[in-house]
Amino acid sequence: MSLEVHPASPTDAPELTQVFYASFRSDLDTTMFPNTPDVTQWWEKYFSAVITGSIAGETNDVLLKGTEGSENGGTVAFAKWKRPVSAADRGQHQEKIVWPASSDKELCDRFFHGMEVRHEKWMGDRPHYYLDMLGVHPSQEGKGLGSKLLRWGLTRADAEGVEVYLSASPAGRPLYLKYGFREVDSFEPYPDYVQVAMIRSPNGQ
Repeated sequence: MSLEVHPASPTDAPELTQVFYASFRSDLDTTMFPNTPDVTQWWEKYFSAVITGSIAGETNDVLLKGTEGSENGGTVAFAKWKRPVSAADRGQHQEKIVWPASSDKELCDRFFHGMEVRHEKWMGDRPHYYLDMLGVHPSQEGKGLGSKLLRWGLTRADAEGVEVYLSASPAGRPLYLKYGFREVDSFEPYPDYVQVAMIRSPNGQ
C-alpha cells in the first residue's frame, strides 16, 4: 500500500496524538508527556488549534499527515512546518504555554526554552523554513515517509533560496544529516539525551 502526504484537518487531531505517542518514546518524551488522559486531551487540542489556525491563514504553520493509501487512510506520520517569517513576527503569536497537569512542567520548560534560545541565536532575522516536529509511527519506519515529509519543506526552501532550521532528537539526527543538514549547536536537557540544532543551506550546499 502506498504512503501519501496530505494536509491535516482538525478532525485528524486524535490520530495525530496517537502517532505522537508512538513516535516520541524516549525517556525524555515520556517524562514530559506521559500517555495520560489530560496529556492526550492537551495534544488533541493543540493539534486541532494549529491546523485550524493554519487553514484560516492566521499563522505560517503547515501540518502535514502521512497516510496509508489515500487521504482517508489511517494517519501513520506527521510533520509540522513553519513557513519563513521575520523574528518579530515569530514572537507575535507566542503565548505562555500551560502544560497539562501530568506533564513534567520543569522539564518541558527547560527543553522547549533550550530549543527556542538556539533557534533565535542561529537564525536571527534571516527568513527560513522551520521543521518544528516530524514523527513516524514505528510500524512505518524505513519506508521513506519521513523523507517525504521532510522534502515538502526542503523543496520549497530550495526554490525560494532560503535555509531550513530544525532541532533534532537523537533518533531524528541521522535522517537530517543524510539531507545536508549540518550541526551547529546542542544541549542536554535530560541525562544521556542530546538535542542538536541543525541548519541546511539552500540546495544542501
